[in-house]
Amino acid sequence: MEHVAAIMMLIGCGAANADCREIPSPAVGFETVEECQALLKPALRSVEGQFGITYGKCATIDPALFLEDATITWDVTSSGELNVQVVNDAADAAIVVAQKGSRSVVLSN
Repeated sequence: MEHVAAIMMLIGCGAANADCREIPSPAVGFETVEECQALLKPALRSVEGQFGITYGKCATIDPALFLEDATITWDVTSSGELNVQVVNDAADAAIVVAQKGSRSVVLSN
């Protein structure tokens, strides 16, 4: 199994950062951040002219999250910086612990 350390996020926006949307990246995950960064500029060049403004960023990811349910969120700041976060959805879910016998079920976060 491959070790995934980074994801590439590409965002295309209209003029003045309006109507931004995700652009498919050339790969789902990268084994190193450096591998992702090496392909970032060519990926941005490949979509030149399709959007008023394009943004790209390589974000580190916990390799365990690549196989888990995770949410990737992004935002373009007013200063024109792309922020990317990867959040583990399972961490927000309640954990149910059950035991056979007269004890009740315990819910914990």
